[in-house]
Amino acid sequence: MSLKTYIEFGSFIKKRKKPYQKIFGDLYDTYMLSRYFKDIFNLSLINKKNYKLTFRKLHHRKDLKFNFINFLLLFNGKTKSFYEFGQTLYERIFFMKAYSIILKKKINLNIIWAGNDISKMFNFFCNNFLKNYRIKVTEKLNIKLLKNSTFFSKGVSLLYEKKNISILKTIFKEAKCGSFDFTVCDKTNAKYLNTGYKLYYPSKNDFLNTIPKKKDFKILFKNFKKGKKSLYFEVIFGEKKRISKIVELIDFFKKKYMNNKFLAKNFDLNMKLHDLDKFKKISK
Repeated sequence: MSLKTYIEFGSFIKKRKKPYQKIFGDLYDTYMLSRYFKDIFNLSLINKKNYKLTFRKLHHRKDLKFNFINFLLLFNGKTKSFYEFGQTLYERIFFMKAYSIILKKKINLNIIWAGNDISKMFNFFCNNFLKNYRIKVTEKLNIKLLKNSTFFSKGVSLLYEKKNISILKTIFKEAKCGSFDFTVCDKTNAKYLNTGYKLYYPSKNDFLNTIPKKKDFKILFKNFKKGKKSLYFEVIFGEKKRISKIVELIDFFKKKYMNNKFLAKNFDLNMKLHDLDKFKKISK
């Protein structure tokens, strides 16, 4: 991290801030820990009656649709390991437990929950507070743990990495299946977030060159958002048979919960899936 960060805490009285303390330093981890611990706590309280109210308390509502795909990938097939690039506090486990309750479909949580994160603090808490699970986390991408896993990453975690194109090639090669969101630009670009971290955006052509040309490999795209010089999208990838089954499961849950407007919206049950040709056409 190149930029210094700060956290301010205090009260809010008659529309005026009353600061109690302001601290400066490398505080990204400090802020994120409180955020993710709160999400984990709320997810642990989920039941069939309170899930709508509880889900609304999550910091990022987009996590709901991302984890619906994670749930389907784990539900489909005998997965032995899950790998997350930028695993933070591995709240993924608590999302899976919550979804099992809501969707009335059990998945096996007795798998290896692997991942990497540059934060020593995140890795410490994963190893010491999730001892009931088979946790294996490292600071750098671990290809041995990635191999044949179900993969997930938030796009921002991948964009923090300057060599994200090389990393994506490895992920497509080694993981059994997975999902992530991502952003590419017309040309390579870099900029700082207000979190203090720098984002490295690859070009559209660079991303296209990461996609394997294997006959048994399938990649699907959804939720394209095109900017003036950028393109955001979400990806599901893996073996053809497995991805075809995922499409079937999406249709199954869409029909089952079509009258539940909350789940339909937040799980993105009406998602439109596109093939690689569509990506190439949109990215021009």
